[in-house]
Amino acid sequence: MSRSGAILCIIDGLTDESFRLEHYPHLAAMRLTGAWGEFETVPAGFSAESYPCIATLLGLPGPQLPRYARGYLEALGAGIDLACDDLVLRASWMLLDQEGRISGVASPPKPVPQFTDANYYHLGDYKALVVLRGAAGALKDITTYPPHAHAGRYLAEILPRGDKRLAGLVQQSRVKDRVLIPWGQSVPCSLPLFHPQAAAVGGALIVQGLCRAVGMELHTGARFTGDTDTDLPAKTGLALALSEKNRFVLLHINGADEAAHRLDPLEKTSFLRQVDQKVVAALQGAPGPVLVCADHGTSPATGKHLRDLQPFLLRGHNLEGNLGTMPGTAAKKLLLEGIRWPSRS
Repeated sequence: MSRSGAILCIIDGLTDESFRLEHYPHLAAMRLTGAWGEFETVPAGFSAESYPCIATLLGLPGPQLPRYARGYLEALGAGIDLACDDLVLRASWMLLDQEGRISGVASPPKPVPQFTDANYYHLGDYKALVVLRGAAGALKDITTYPPHAHAGRYLAEILPRGDKRLAGLVQQSRVKDRVLIPWGQSVPCSLPLFHPQAAAVGGALIVQGLCRAVGMELHTGARFTGDTDTDLPAKTGLALALSEKNRFVLLHINGADEAAHRLDPLEKTSFLRQVDQKVVAALQGAPGPVLVCADHGTSPATGKHLRDLQPFLLRGHNLEGNLGTMPGTAAKKLLLEGIRWPSRS
């Protein structure tokens, strides 16, 4: 085993209907010179979302993952103080067409409306969190709908159900052609700690929160935006440096997912070319093992996440060729120890 640490590079939302590995020369080169295969990244009972998929790739099996955690983890990443009985929801500003149907993401209005029953926290661009203080007991009574998965639906069809405060929040937020839709309800929870010593580099709040929750040493900053304007060379250079003193480093790249949610296939493709040139190429010079993979796909045609099998590429441990289909939880052991998992192909 190499004395240098291993790097897991997750390209969030990498694949889609038109994705082809051969369009990206450095990814294609990893396949030709190393090992490759596919991961099942979505644990049973979960949707194809970054939280359960990344946690799976970190080796955490589905039964150990709290079901209602995503909003809480983003709050943890953003440094928002919560009480144990608070209810936390993700929220997205969405555009409405003239018929009242969801037509894409939107920036918030200025000023943002005041909400009578919730604390509002803007997270940048179209993203926000809303907190209903002391309302954790309502968690399992609530039904919400991820708006990016319901493009073209009428607003009335995807209003939150089970707590009239949330429907009231939506009505209070509506300004002309945009509205705030809360979804992804959660409460404070705990996750198993990650072993061995590990560091993480990323700007997406879900990654920051998840890494803090599992005890990883987190590295972020203003240049790491979690979007297509992130500083790719700086992130990659930092990950390489951290691999000299940690057994495991997570490098998370989020921009492709964001471009797809904006329904912009050209932006997604352009960003992935930059990732190939500025991240994957540099990682080929890493002294330790490198595993590049995706947590889930994201379609720029629909804005929806895709739960298909996700490709992985491994350089290191003298492994070559097709390793077949593996559970996503095998990624950690494969990267750290080079152990072949029984293939499901």
